[in-house]
Amino acid sequence: MARKSFCAALAALLTLTGTTACAQATEADPAVEKFVAWQEANQLPALMLETAGPAAQTSGGNRIGGAVWLPDGAEWPLDRSGKRMTFLAQIDFAELPPLPDYPTSGVLQFFIARDDLYGANFEQPEQGDFKVVWHETTEGEGRFETGPQSSQGKYDDYSPLYEEAALRGVALRAARAAPHRPSVDSWLIQRDAAMLPAGEDTGAWDAIYEYLESPAGQGGYGTSHIGGHPEFVQWDWRAYEPYQNVDRVLLNLWSNDDVMMWGDVGQGQFTIRREDLLKRDFSKVFYQWDCS
Repeated sequence: MARKSFCAALAALLTLTGTTACAQATEADPAVEKFVAWQEANQLPALMLETAGPAAQTSGGNRIGGAVWLPDGAEWPLDRSGKRMTFLAQIDFAELPPLPDYPTSGVLQFFIARDDLYGANFEQPEQGDFKVVWHETTEGEGRFETGPQSSQGKYDDYSPLYEEAALRGVALRAARAAPHRPSVDSWLIQRDAAMLPAGEDTGAWDAIYEYLESPAGQGGYGTSHIGGHPEFVQWDWRAYEPYQNVDRVLLNLWSNDDVMMWGDVGQGQFTIRREDLLKRDFSKVFYQWDCS
């Protein structure tokens, strides 16, 4: 990539993070230029999310925790042992800016089992104890229910949600639409090794990691989002061949001191293959979380 075009591209990325110092690009290490070009080639559109105070009790809306609207005849989701699940979050696509491939209406509700793994199956993410419920509309007759609450004080060992968030709910809103780049933990680095500095070139990768730790290299990493790439604290489970085409993020939620805590400051994610997303087949979802 020419140094001038790299500077322009990096300037656009810096703008997303509120940084305007393009001088860094003029002195960029060639390995960093190569890495950023690879990130740009693989970026996906995303909606970056932020919390927005207490959630209103409505059938629609974007929220974490709180009361859940269930249509007449629907029962609260149960885990495999017959216990009520934790309601984690709801996404209302009609209240979000349009995102390519994703619905423009309808509501997704995310439920996870109340156990010491938050319903995850770390070996087979599609086999976890969780449910993703799709409502094409929430305009019919229904009722509101609130899920099981903690009896252990502020923090519940069997749910990532803090008690207040689980009980009253926290609104979510799209803070901005932005290109989302794969992180250095993505399995795509293995797939595209020929496009990147050689793995044994430790000096090149030291420069890349230094760049990623700078404001210019953050690129929204650690921010909850819809679309874009899944993010990780430990490793990308999609490196295993059966999962390498799991390529779209339904919801990636990061720990927040006031709302949720995934283990020791981690994140939780729901992903899907693009082909199933386009068919609106939300029976084929993958759920995983990790922490430091």
